Amino acid sequence: MTTMLIVPLIITLVFHNTPSQQQFIAKLYKQQEYYQCIAELRRYTLMTGADMDYSIAYCYYKGNRLTEAQSLLHNKPNKDIRHLLLLSNIYTALQQYTSALQTLYMCDSGRDPSLQLILYKNILAVHVAHYDWDSALSFYTSHSDALHQIRDVFAVLNKAKQETKNPYAAAVLSAILPGAGHMYARHYADGIISFVTVAVLAGATYFSYAKGNTGLFYTCGALTAIGYAGNVYSAYTSTLHSNDLMNSYYRTKINNEFLQYSLEIFLPEWMK
Repeated sequence: MTTMLIVPLIITLVFHNTPSQQQFIAKLYKQQEYYQCIAELRRYTLMTGADMDYSIAYCYYKGNRLTEAQSLLHNKPNKDIRHLLLLSNIYTALQQYTSALQTLYMCDSGRDPSLQLILYKNILAVHVAHYDWDSALSFYTSHSDALHQIRDVFAVLNKAKQETKNPYAAAVLSAILPGAGHMYARHYADGIISFVTVAVLAGATYFSYAKGNTGLFYTCGALTAIGYAGNVYSAYTSTLHSNDLMNSYYRTKINNEFLQYSLEIFLPEWMK
């Protein structure tokens, strides 16, 4: 039984054609057959002894099997900068931002300015991914010399920070003056509607009380309370929603215009 297993393996090793296998793996990768590509990469490792962990993990990453990619790289000893960069991107995709930053700060770009730029872009990308504009601005300011190629990103980061509104402030403002929180969040039409609605209901409550109409007074009073509470809650939630839209817009803009690069650059030349 053992002989039956060993003989085919020996034949495969003797007649193994490395260039043709490389071409086959490259073809699978270009066709986005990532899982079959992983199988062939493991076979290639067995045949040649080459370390293909990065390529395998990258195929897992491209195939959206993030847990497998994370496990492979996390358990790999002696990780170099390319492994750490890929691992940080996986953590970011999994929304594990603290782990992503910790991984990036383990990287050693040496004296290579191109690697240093990629490293710093990744750190900025993690801050931008979870809308931490203060940390992104602070990091850029501290490393502006190394990031001079993307100096225009500072203005975009600053604009994103300035346009972010505090939902709690919006709620407090609407509690003080109905509609004010919506105005603060630049939802002018909603602010006018909230103010008019609460004002009309409050006026109806007052006049029904003045006329001694107890039933109408309680009805209008209840509606006023509901309208007032809804005005406060609406200011809070609408500010959160507008922040999400704004943050998503700036994240996409920053990533597309300033932080673009491909982890594919670390793949073997024959595989690209």
